[in-house]
Amino acid sequence: MNALFTSIGHNLFLVFGLLACAGAAVMILSTSAVHSVLGFLFSMIMVAACFLCLSAEFLGMAQLLVYAGGIVVLFLFVVMLVELTKYKEKSLFTTQIKWSFPLVLIALGIFAYTMKSNLFDAATPVALSLSSGLAEGLSVSAQNAQMVSRGLFAGFLLPLEILSVILLVPLVGALVLAKSERVS
Repeated sequence: MNALFTSIGHNLFLVFGLLACAGAAVMILSTSAVHSVLGFLFSMIMVAACFLCLSAEFLGMAQLLVYAGGIVVLFLFVVMLVELTKYKEKSLFTTQIKWSFPLVLIALGIFAYTMKSNLFDAATPVALSLSSGLAEGLSVSAQNAQMVSRGLFAGFLLPLEILSVILLVPLVGALVLAKSERVS
């Protein structure tokens, strides 16, 4: 019976992963900004479902709250505030397709190199593994939220703060674009 649940969970993970990729493709290939945001929302919900299939309930709920709840609403506000039709008339976005394919190929090359070096290098540490002192008294399956919080705030506090600044930059940029639209 346990093997049946394991195979169902593995298959659901694959289905949700493929649906997340499909949502990302809709986001990238859509010509409408609202459809792109909806594709992003669908993709983020599917990633949360993947986390839930991996028994990472905290990460799944954080994915839903932060990305599907907060970031998508922020994107919708930006889409509604910034009038993209003026930018289309000025032909500002016509060169993005020419540059996107080489950049995607470069990113895939970097990803493939990183994965190759991580898979065949036995000395590579496991991502977000806690030291024995931090993991003392915790069971990964029963106390997922405590494991993530100890890992983030003990060993990965600086990258977490850098990520918060990186997420703040697009917000300020959207406000500047929206303000310049209203002033002009």
